[in-house]
Amino acid sequence: MDAVAYNIDNLPEAILEHILSFVPLKDAVRTCILSKKWRYLWTSHRNLALLEWPFSRREHFTNFVDRIIVLRGSARIGRLILSCDVLGDASRVNSWVSASVMCKVEEYFVDLSDIQGDFVLPNCLFTCATLTPMALSIPWALTLPSRIRLPNLKVLHLVSITFVEERSTELLLSSPVLEELNIEECVWDNLKTLTIRAPMLKFLTIREEDFDYSSIDPYSCRVSIYGNNLKSIHCMSPFLNDYRVENTGSLLKAHINVTDCLPSRFKQLANRLCKLLKAMCSVKKLKLSSTTVNVLSSADGLYWHLPVFPNLKSLEVGCLDLKRRVLFKLLHNSPHLEKLEFGENNEEDDSILDPAPQCFASHLRKIKLFDLCLCEK
Repeated sequence: MDAVAYNIDNLPEAILEHILSFVPLKDAVRTCILSKKWRYLWTSHRNLALLEWPFSRREHFTNFVDRIIVLRGSARIGRLILSCDVLGDASRVNSWVSASVMCKVEEYFVDLSDIQGDFVLPNCLFTCATLTPMALSIPWALTLPSRIRLPNLKVLHLVSITFVEERSTELLLSSPVLEELNIEECVWDNLKTLTIRAPMLKFLTIREEDFDYSSIDPYSCRVSIYGNNLKSIHCMSPFLNDYRVENTGSLLKAHINVTDCLPSRFKQLANRLCKLLKAMCSVKKLKLSSTTVNVLSSADGLYWHLPVFPNLKSLEVGCLDLKRRVLFKLLHNSPHLEKLEFGENNEEDDSILDPAPQCFASHLRKIKLFDLCLCEK
């Protein structure tokens, strides 16, 4: 055993540091007692998970992070996860963020909560040239600098953030090599218009919480998305915002899920959805929730304006109700449909598709039914 330890000790420091990079930070810190050579090797650990919850006292956590930041100097950081309460330590938390940027962090995941007083992330975070993925989960107003330059950012996840200013938000969401954008439960009501113009964007996900209509008047932001390279759109939302997409010829998958809607908004929302579907008519795989189909069916005569989907191969709808003319029109407007999925059927529906859609005879290969309710007649 001693011989093995001796042989490990004789390895170059660069190799030992590489070995430590695969060990959890807490275990890497424990190696400092092995020998003098190992005493400070852990400080160059490339992957840092700085989580407050395992610590019994907050001061133990903050002191631990301070020690890591001081001792590691300018050693590069591969991945950094920072998850903690801010409380009244905004300047301290910001010093950690600034120090990590100085260490040329490559992957950054920030989850902050319980913010007291003013809190603004340091400007250097938004000009970090080494960042490739970044996730920010901050239930607070995101005040952004006027200059944003993230030349290598490919993945951006934003959670629970309140957008404040249009121009700086557009700069962040339109980074030049951004490929994946995930916006989850963020607040848009400070914005009237927003343009997302990320030339390399491939995957876009927008998830919004249901809106409490009794609290304040519903807001509406017009969000324009230019997607020359867009492959996938997933939008789960009450659609208080007016989403518009342009240049979606490369689109492969789209999932539209209306999560909540008052009947008084059906007509307005149905028109928005129809325009959105027209902009995505080149899609190959389309999924519509049952609420989405209900809203589209609510506007008299709107189904005549539904587009033709010449490339659509797979269609999934959350309800099987052939009495809805929208569903009937979707099938007739999808001449090359190969796969059809239904769910949540109406047990009283005994309608027949007559005339049968063209795709039924020419291309349709598979029909899948789920969540069926059967009854005898």
